[in-house]
Amino acid sequence: MTLGLKRGSVRLCGHETEWEAEADRVIGLLQKILGEAAADIQHVGSTAIKTIGAKPIVDIAVAATDFEAVLAKEKALRAAGFYYRPGSMEGQLLFAGGSFYNGTGEEQTHFIHVVPAGGKAWRDYLNFRDYMNAFPAAAKAYEALKERLVREKPVDPGRAHYLAGKHAFIVAALRKASVWALLGASLHIAVDRSIGYAHQKGQYTVIYPVNYGYIPGVFGGDGEEQDVYLLGINEPVKEADCRVIGVVHRKNDDEDKLIAAPEGMLFSGPEMEEAVRFQEQYFDTDVIALSDKPDFDARYEGRA
Repeated sequence: MTLGLKRGSVRLCGHETEWEAEADRVIGLLQKILGEAAADIQHVGSTAIKTIGAKPIVDIAVAATDFEAVLAKEKALRAAGFYYRPGSMEGQLLFAGGSFYNGTGEEQTHFIHVVPAGGKAWRDYLNFRDYMNAFPAAAKAYEALKERLVREKPVDPGRAHYLAGKHAFIVAALRKASVWALLGASLHIAVDRSIGYAHQKGQYTVIYPVNYGYIPGVFGGDGEEQDVYLLGINEPVKEADCRVIGVVHRKNDDEDKLIAAPEGMLFSGPEMEEAVRFQEQYFDTDVIALSDKPDFDARYEGRA
């Protein structure tokens, strides 16, 4: 197994299944050390994306119930080879492993990212990994970007160049991933533009042929509560319990839209495209259907 990278340098290796075994080993060790201080522990980062190359450093995310409880385990974590790096990353605790940290060499081998359980950072780690594994074309685009950045600056200040160069891609991918992660979810929707609503758009008036609303407390790419088209209910409503069956990805806008329908009701991709065309015709969009999700059959037993 290829594991370890000189601090400050950047090098990519082809994906190795042994990274997953190493991640499982570390997760088991962390579970024993942290106990109830960790609600969940997952393998994340590029070594967890199965179709692309990665820096040979294993990233682990810990969903912490209490940061102080984790810090109380610092001595045990150090004994296991994971050294606390205070102030390294805003909003999380970072522990790192490798010979650089114990003074015997120059390599970094592991990063342990401790983040609040259920928080945005935790969701982002998992959503990015799962989205990249579900959409190999997106993963390959990410790999191509990383390979270009490595060619440009493989040594100091290569790592800073590498991280900065990935930032815009990761932000855009997370926007898609966070919405895509809601496919199949059962949600309560508040409707603020019901069927028949008239919306002035420039010199035109758009009449809504479907109910349109938002998910209270869930925020989209524009910083506002996530918008949803509601299909399958042919009369004006103020709210509804439903399941997310599609995503409208706007390539030229800050926010993607969700498409939902009552439990047990599905629409095909073309049907959804036609239903939302009244508004989406003004944008460059793709519609992703629930049936495009790899675990569709396991997640959704209803049929139209």
